[in-house]
Amino acid sequence: MAVNAQWALQKALLAMLNADPDLGAVLGNPVRIYDDIPEQPQFPFATFDRASARPVNAEHGGALEHQMTLKIWSHYGGRREALEGLNALRNAIDDAALILDEHHLVSVRTIFADVFRIRSSRVFEAILNLRAITEPLL
Repeated sequence: MAVNAQWALQKALLAMLNADPDLGAVLGNPVRIYDDIPEQPQFPFATFDRASARPVNAEHGGALEHQMTLKIWSHYGGRREALEGLNALRNAIDDAALILDEHHLVSVRTIFADVFRIRSSRVFEAILNLRAITEPLL
């Protein structure tokens, strides 16, 4: 059974982010990055959020453009911790040389970042969107 390109990308990102020392300095060791948030998470932490994929074009068989959102959640008294997490994510992701199961990563770049306070709380949410292009291995 063929490996789904979206899952292969997330799995490779998770492995790379777990090994990144700058991200570990912000999100702890082991790095607190989740696909599913635990019942009582320790702040700060990161999550995989929205993920979409679409064909690059009709002539380029199997190539996909991925849009993925990662979030940093911070309970720190201000934006600093969330911004440090965003910076560490961006530095780790931009132009990363990821090895994907059954797929080739053509490119990966962050394309958008935002930080805001969750209404009526002390929690800050930082959003990082990335764009990646993958192709199936032949």
